[in-house]
Amino acid sequence: MHPNRIFAALRPLLRDDAITVADGGDLLSFARMGLEPRTYLDAGTFGCLGVGTPYGVAAALLHPERQVVVVTGDGAFGINAMEIDTAQRHGAKAVFIVSNNAAWNIERLDQEMNYGGRVVGTTLAWSDYAAMARAFGLHAERVTDPARLQGAIAEAFAKAPALIDVVVTQDALSSDAGKGLGWVPDHQALTAWDEAEQARRR
Repeated sequence: MHPNRIFAALRPLLRDDAITVADGGDLLSFARMGLEPRTYLDAGTFGCLGVGTPYGVAAALLHPERQVVVVTGDGAFGINAMEIDTAQRHGAKAVFIVSNNAAWNIERLDQEMNYGGRVVGTTLAWSDYAAMARAFGLHAERVTDPARLQGAIAEAFAKAPALIDVVVTQDALSSDAGKGLGWVPDHQALTAWDEAEQARRR
């Protein structure tokens, strides 16, 4: 399923005062288009990945009367995934939606498009994050059918803290897909390092 389906399913369920959090590389690009302006947090200009889950826990504890939803890529989620245990232990009623494409996809695509297809260290397992969340006592569901997505998210809000693991395609191209994470033309450190290493090897 395309990651945009997450936002299409989510939008009708959000109250006006909902707090939305986005985290990831490619997923962040989709979220910036798919989430309407409201109380919104994300990983920032320089892609400080992994902040989404802790942001969501803190927001839910600070504003228990408001909906809090974190939409995160699976790579970014992995950095602080254990904080769902914190949410459960402290009663932080956040909903965590993991866009699961089994990759650091913006970097995987960058490697394919700009570095001769050499994909190194950017693929992940198709992990069952819902099973992980259930192990900590959260309500959780793995969704592979787009028709189930909105119902799963609605149920997650009713039973928060909760996690929805949404299996999405690796083939969806975001607006940042060809540029890599935090691409700044002529100032991208990885490009300079790659060119220097290639020159050294010659």
